[in-house]
Amino acid sequence: MKAHSSPFIPALFASLLSAAVVLVWLWKTTMGLVAQRQVHAVQKLEEERPDKPWDFWTVEIESLAKELEVARAEVAKRELELSMREKRISEEAVELERTRAQLEAMRGEINRHLIEVKDTEKKNLKPLAATYSQIAPSAAAAILCKMDDVTVAKLLSLMKADVNSAILAQIAQKSVAGEDGAKRAATISLLLKRISAQRTPAGP
Repeated sequence: MKAHSSPFIPALFASLLSAAVVLVWLWKTTMGLVAQRQVHAVQKLEEERPDKPWDFWTVEIESLAKELEVARAEVAKRELELSMREKRISEEAVELERTRAQLEAMRGEINRHLIEVKDTEKKNLKPLAATYSQIAPSAAAAILCKMDDVTVAKLLSLMKADVNSAILAQIAQKSVAGEDGAKRAATISLLLKRISAQRTPAGP
């Protein structure tokens, strides 16, 4: 009975209880701090993680994403180059077609102005040209003035230069059916040049 009534025991019990309370408080406080640090660490990781469409992120995925971006940029660059090349080819094709059309038009114009003396026609015209070359230029001019300009030019093309020049001079002095002789001689001279222009130069 004396032991239970001793004031030492309640004091000891109170001290133990106080210490236990302090320990519990310290443990709770420490656990709270640890939990806060863990939450802060998780939040920091979330902030540092790149904004990706996935729910997870690794170094490998980041490397793959960069490679895909590079490949995508390269593909876009090549597509642009191909588009520009196709446009350039299309423009060149249009220009070539325009040039071809111009050449065809020029060829048609040249063919229209050139006068061809076919071999069979030349065979028939040569004797006449030889005959007119042997008579006086005035007489030859009088005969030729009754023919059309193309035929006259073909006949003169088969004569020597000095002979057809003399005949042209006589034609220039004559006026037939009101037509000025000088003007007709000029027209025949142009036709004569067109005939000469289509001839192939003879070899040595």
